[in-house]
Amino acid sequence: MEIRCKNCGKLLGDFEGKGTVKCTRTECGGMNIFETSTGKHEFIPKRKPNYLKNRATSSGVTFN
Repeated sequence: MEIRCKNCGKLLGDFEGKGTVKCTRTECGGMNIFETSTGKHEFIPKRKPNYLKNRATSSGVTFN
């Protein structure tokens, strides 16, 4: 069965059974969890690290 990323539609490959495949696109990067026998396909988006959210430069500019 052909598996595509649920978020961006990129072809991830032909698989049989169940498995987990990470999307190779840098912008997407989410995990696709599938089971071909039932047709179930879920997507878990990539998370950005929380410690980068409220950092500041040496001049005091805060990133958001």
